[in-house]
Amino acid sequence: MNSLPRRHFLALAGAAPFPALLRAAEPVTSPGELAKAEIWKRFIDKRFNLLLHYAGLKGEVILPAAEDCREAKPNGMSWSTPIEDGPFFGGLFLDGLCNRWRSRRDEESAEAARSIAAGLMTLAGFSKVPGFIPRGIGADGMSFYPASSEDQVFPWFYGLWSYLGTELPDTAERTRIKAKLIETGRALAAHQWRVPCSPPEFGYRGDFLRPVVHDIARLLFLLRAMEWLTGEKSWREEYRMRLDEPIGKVPRPRRDYLAEGLDFDAQAGGNSRLWTHSMSQAALRVLSDVEDDPATREAFRAALLASARRALTYLERGRAYDHENELPFEVDWRFLNAAWKPQANCDEAIALGRAQLPLWAEHNPRSPWEDETMREPLFAAWIVLLANDPDLNTSHATAIRELVSQYDWTGLYTASFFIAVNLEYESFRPSAF
Repeated sequence: MNSLPRRHFLALAGAAPFPALLRAAEPVTSPGELAKAEIWKRFIDKRFNLLLHYAGLKGEVILPAAEDCREAKPNGMSWSTPIEDGPFFGGLFLDGLCNRWRSRRDEESAEAARSIAAGLMTLAGFSKVPGFIPRGIGADGMSFYPASSEDQVFPWFYGLWSYLGTELPDTAERTRIKAKLIETGRALAAHQWRVPCSPPEFGYRGDFLRPVVHDIARLLFLLRAMEWLTGEKSWREEYRMRLDEPIGKVPRPRRDYLAEGLDFDAQAGGNSRLWTHSMSQAALRVLSDVEDDPATREAFRAALLASARRALTYLERGRAYDHENELPFEVDWRFLNAAWKPQANCDEAIALGRAQLPLWAEHNPRSPWEDETMREPLFAAWIVLLANDPDLNTSHATAIRELVSQYDWTGLYTASFFIAVNLEYESFRPSAF
């Protein structure tokens, strides 16, 4: 954003009000460092430095074959395959690795961040459709499923933007990343802020213009980031217009939605989507830090706090975690192909994927159990820390420390515990970009 000098953004970062809460005296044995080590051992697709969604306890993984990607098996969303969340996991993980590097300032932490950033850029390079970021790459090293989503493209963008906020990329890499982010932002705008599929005739998955805080936060972040990346004032003008644009069935300006905070959309059976909302809390944090209008900044602060307070109840789900739990998890997802049928577009792929989710949970009961007892509480903790509220941090410090310290990362099958790295190093986040 050229409307505010970059040095001003970085100068906004002061002493963190939440001091290194989760760091142990010996970092090598801290929860975040142990989590990072286990992620690197089992959950990185070493071909491209991309995060996998799940793997066996010895790193076993079955990647979709080229024909699976081509025929959209088990579904065109790639849901329930190990490559369904590459940009999502990688983008948020990169944000945590950037803060980790700010803390440690060593070559290992620099290389870890660089490798994940390179993986995200490599992943984007497979796409021939601007605005589309594949979720992952199949066993042949080149195939991918037709649908991405807003929950993939946004964290991909956010993670690389976060990386640009460090001194880690050299001039050539910085130039390449900025060009790709600008290309993607322009493409999303040209698609009316929807995420296209590949091929384009498969349709769209995701719409940043929806009248919910989750999408409002991400849209506004993208507009501010595009202003900074391009130096074009038109992005700030659209940002202001979108803030005051009436939307929804009973139209009201986007800024009026913000104070409500994020709605975590509890699903039947006790599941939720809190984890996907964490990226919007991260967007709200940035927007709050850089906003120069007091009333608008207060709206962002209100959203951050409302979201954090709502997330607090999810911390309790961690109490149900038991490292001796022996529920089964089978990494071979291909049993879902028995329920497969052809899909003409993204809507049909979503319908099929949703119909297969109960089959996945029945066959792999360990998967939803890890979601409930590990994924949701850990992401809830990150949402709390992102609010950057001293009172919340102080009053819940012990609960968050105990939550993160209880897990045996070596016994988990799903990779969403990468967020423990973000938790451990959140206090090293600069307060702006």
